Amino acid sequence: MAIRKIFIENDRYQEQLKELFRELTTPEVYDRWADTFDVEYIDEKKVVVNYRGEEKIKKFKAECKEILMSCVLSVMGGGKKVKFSKNKGYNALSPKTKKNIRTLKFFALGMTFVCIATAVVIILFNYIGNRNFKETFYSTSSLKVDSRIRVIHISDLHSTSYGKNNSKLLKRVEELKPDIIICTGDIVDYRTGSLSDYSDKDIEYAVTLGKGLTKIAPSYYVYGNNEVDAIYKFPLNEDVLDEKLGFTEGTRDENALRQLEDVFENKVEETGIKILKNEKDTIEIKNMTVDIYGVLTSNPSSFWSYSGQSFNDYISENPDNLKITAVHEPFIFEEFQPEFWGDLMLCGHTHGGVVRVPVLGPLYTHEGILFPERRDYFAYGRHDVAGKPLIVSGGLENKIIFRVNNQPELVVIDINKF
Repeated sequence: MAIRKIFIENDRYQEQLKELFRELTTPEVYDRWADTFDVEYIDEKKVVVNYRGEEKIKKFKAECKEILMSCVLSVMGGGKKVKFSKNKGYNALSPKTKKNIRTLKFFALGMTFVCIATAVVIILFNYIGNRNFKETFYSTSSLKVDSRIRVIHISDLHSTSYGKNNSKLLKRVEELKPDIIICTGDIVDYRTGSLSDYSDKDIEYAVTLGKGLTKIAPSYYVYGNNEVDAIYKFPLNEDVLDEKLGFTEGTRDENALRQLEDVFENKVEETGIKILKNEKDTIEIKNMTVDIYGVLTSNPSSFWSYSGQSFNDYISENPDNLKITAVHEPFIFEEFQPEFWGDLMLCGHTHGGVVRVPVLGPLYTHEGILFPERRDYFAYGRHDVAGKPLIVSGGLENKIIFRVNNQPELVVIDINKF
């Protein structure tokens, strides 16, 4: 007999045998032994009763052998040899257990399919939605301003283009009528090329963007980790900077880092955009004076040692000026607690946590921190730092497919008197 036919016959016989066994024995015997055996139809002349119980097979035979033989012969026909075996045969599971397992398998398979289908729909929906950017508006107040100052905050473009040469992005920025535009790093993506090459497409990308922005409003740019990796080729932490620049704790010169050759800066600043490297720039907006400080050494180990003097001067000089502090990563705000960081602080880097979970917020950061805002890290949105607002942009990159519930964003901040 073919194997497939044997399997079909076995499944059919199991239910009939169990039902007849229930009828011919007492409820106590049936309850004690029904799930401990199954019957295997080997061929036309042989049937095997497989016993799987914990007690010895002798006890099972003593109570069930005669009844089971009658059941087998009645259901499967006479003239067959019936053999009792312990834990042998093609299947050691009872029909009831097999049915339960089969049900669980179908349930698990169904749930797996539903989860995969749901994940695919969510990812595709977000991927399509992420082709465009949203606008997030914030409002803050300062007695240092007499009328509204609008700041547009651009971060983490990673060489993304919204329209040819970012025409769609630039058009919307112009329509929003900003007074100041601040880019907080990773505007270009180091992975696509070397920024030391004059012909590199990322330099041209930044130059084109800079030309468009400076036609709209005074524009500033602080480097992110992508620019730092491409331009300096080494991390800007204290130990590495001391080694590269030849300094010790008592001999450091904050100006030395700014004096290193920077082809990228030279090309981009020709557009009129100002790159800030641990330095401030002062501008007049609507008869109000604004100081903007850009942090280059955002690593907490090198922040004070390579920007301490310039940052303290920025904070202490002309305290009536509106102070805006721009940095790529939020690390220094998490690490240090000075009395005053500025009237407004801007940063990016986190990409808004990439995946945003309802109620729980951002899922993770580049540094591998899960649910960062649940652990007092600044991953997205508005936070209070030294009594003033810190705005963490979700960034404008739209290349990654796993950006979920976290549409790329253009940040608009209105600073009002009240």
